[in-house]
Amino acid sequence: MYLTELVIIMCLTLVIWFWLDSMKINETARHIGGKLCQKNNVQFLDDTVHLASMKIAKNKFGQLKLFRKYQFEFTNSEFHRYNGEVILAGHHLQSSYMDVYRLNDHENI
Repeated sequence: MYLTELVIIMCLTLVIWFWLDSMKINETARHIGGKLCQKNNVQFLDDTVHLASMKIAKNKFGQLKLFRKYQFEFTNSEFHRYNGEVILAGHHLQSSYMDVYRLNDHENI
């Protein structure tokens, strides 16, 4: 086996590992977004999150981690959509944010 073939196999293995790990983290973000919406008594729209950004940064312990920002939408009525976001470092929640929304259920159109 040539060195280039070995390097190609190692790179493919790394890409596959990264993709599988990203899918697990995406599921974690989706679960956290759903729990945030459930806790705030709003509806988690489409039951999905999408990756908005990725960067390498230090966490609160000074360790380098890959930070991923996921965004999602939620509603408290049939008329308005609001945005939320979840920031994960690895598989751990770093911060979350939800837009301000109205609390009254009956709105005049």
